[in-house]
Amino acid sequence: MKSILKKIGCILFGSTLLSASVTAVYALEKYGNVNDFLDDDLVKNGNPDVYIVVGENSATPDVTSANKISAKIGTLTYTEKVVEDTSTTGYQIIGESESINLLDGTDKLDSAGTKKSWILVIGADDSYSDYFDDDEGNSFSYSEFSEADKTRSLGELGYLLKLYDIDPKNHFESDDDASELVFVRITDSDKNANSQTYNIEKDMVYVSIVYPNQISAFKLAKELEEGYEIPFLGDKYRIVKIDEDDDIIYLGTASYEGTIAHNEYISSGEYQVVLGEILENEDEYRVEISVLRNGNMIEEHTETLSSDKSFSFIAGKIGVTVHDVWLNTAADTGYADITICKSITELELGEEYIENWEIRAVVNNDGNIDFLKTYEDKTVGIALVYNGNDIERIKDGDRIEIADYVNLVFDDEDDLDKMIAEFTAEKTVTTGSTGGTLVTTSGKVPEVVLDSEIELDETDKNLILIGGPVANHLTKELQNKGKIDIDNESPATAVLVEGAANGNNVLVIAGGDRYSTESAVLSIMNLI
Repeated sequence: MKSILKKIGCILFGSTLLSASVTAVYALEKYGNVNDFLDDDLVKNGNPDVYIVVGENSATPDVTSANKISAKIGTLTYTEKVVEDTSTTGYQIIGESESINLLDGTDKLDSAGTKKSWILVIGADDSYSDYFDDDEGNSFSYSEFSEADKTRSLGELGYLLKLYDIDPKNHFESDDDASELVFVRITDSDKNANSQTYNIEKDMVYVSIVYPNQISAFKLAKELEEGYEIPFLGDKYRIVKIDEDDDIIYLGTASYEGTIAHNEYISSGEYQVVLGEILENEDEYRVEISVLRNGNMIEEHTETLSSDKSFSFIAGKIGVTVHDVWLNTAADTGYADITICKSITELELGEEYIENWEIRAVVNNDGNIDFLKTYEDKTVGIALVYNGNDIERIKDGDRIEIADYVNLVFDDEDDLDKMIAEFTAEKTVTTGSTGGTLVTTSGKVPEVVLDSEIELDETDKNLILIGGPVANHLTKELQNKGKIDIDNESPATAVLVEGAANGNNVLVIAGGDRYSTESAVLSIMNLI
């Protein structure tokens, strides 16, 4: 049986689907056990057990109605099950960087008559933070930072997160890395020798940066891509969408990742994503994707792709990224590699994300690191830049919070010749679940087929026929057998004919004209 998709456009799609006017729902005249059919016969073993049939020469509203019915039935094909787990385990994650005595040696932070400043840097891996250390021979500058005499690495802070592969599903054929880092510029508060007070002012920044696999190639800049997995404040996120026009980066957590075929239906909680038809024209592909929420259409997205074959969009509270599309050898089935993300986080550049910390793009121009309020070429990461009140007169015992994530602490150890600075962090992690784990299983939407492609005495599933005897020849066949009675004056009508299709049941949804047919469909949808 050939699918209707190639002839009338993909199910759930077409320019008429979202733009079609919604007619009023009239009183539905029902004949037979319609409600029992809708309750018991639409889905079997978690998959659709029905074909939806429209006439080969049907008007557009009948096709749209078939698509709507298919989408609504599709919402019945996923299940949710809570696996109870009341066990919990709590433990502390504690991190400390290397420490540095700001008053040690000839190269100490302050000296008589000279006001000095250092940038202290830590990373999730010392290979990243050490790369910024002046002693390694690398030359870098940082926007938003006042000029500093030195950049000093304090090694690694194991509390920070490093990802060894930003492309876990190999969509980009990349095994590059990403790491969190923190930069803080500390300045001697006066010109007196062995001063034990310091200023930071506004020179603090947290960053999440992607790197080429070889850290020595950092100046080459590994730009962000939709679909990359990066760390952000201790958690793993996918880059769902980069909106360069509005300077917004959307992050999310992957809830589904894999290959789906056209007409296939994937559930992510209350949202459902359907891949539509993929049409090829030379080296371009036209792709259609629909997103429903509890069976109601909320987004229809169509995009034409060229050689890169990748796009992303946000629909409600989920994000969809299409990484690649193709047709099978017979060119009658389309496939796509997609990622569906939930828990979408919107990062608007230049806006405050947490109190006193502003989102910026990290741009790497041959080693010049800029923290910008706009998205630019060579953007390699995301930053949180401090924009609160100047932090001054720091002394023994002070603890500076950085992005509500890590701390920079100062301790003179009761010695006038010391001022120890180090980064620390800690948090309590609870494993297990007190409320259970939600497990979802996805199915598919039922097929929409033409009346010329199916016979009543050969079908292996139940049927839903859209349209009266003029529009649908299977409806006409039942009319000729005296099973139904629909004419030009009929109101919105639903008739269940039991066992009429090779022993399977048939539901006819029709009316005297296309408007009453559409009204009948809307009424049925309210019953599913």
